[in-house]
Amino acid sequence: MARVAKFTGEQKFEIALELISGRLSHSEVCRKYDISSTYAYKLKDRALEVLRQGIGRPAGRADPELDRLRRRVSDLEELAGDQALAIRLLKKRHDPA
Repeated sequence: MARVAKFTGEQKFEIALELISGRLSHSEVCRKYDISSTYAYKLKDRALEVLRQGIGRPAGRADPELDRLRRRVSDLEELAGDQALAIRLLKKRHDPA
């Protein structure tokens, strides 16, 4: 059975901001949102990782790794299409019909 998310992305963002800002203690944030300490640390760590990855990259600029992966997928799709065409031609050539 699929688990229903307790918090929306926006709510997770708010929780992470409260944890990072230090306005409330870690335990106060956990009590406020009725979350475990482990879950709170995970949200905070995930938010900090996203910040680390985003800092230094101009706003609106795509992630270079994502661009590289998109080009790779495109190249592989083209290769698969070429191979499918070659297989089709070989089958026609060797078909005794």
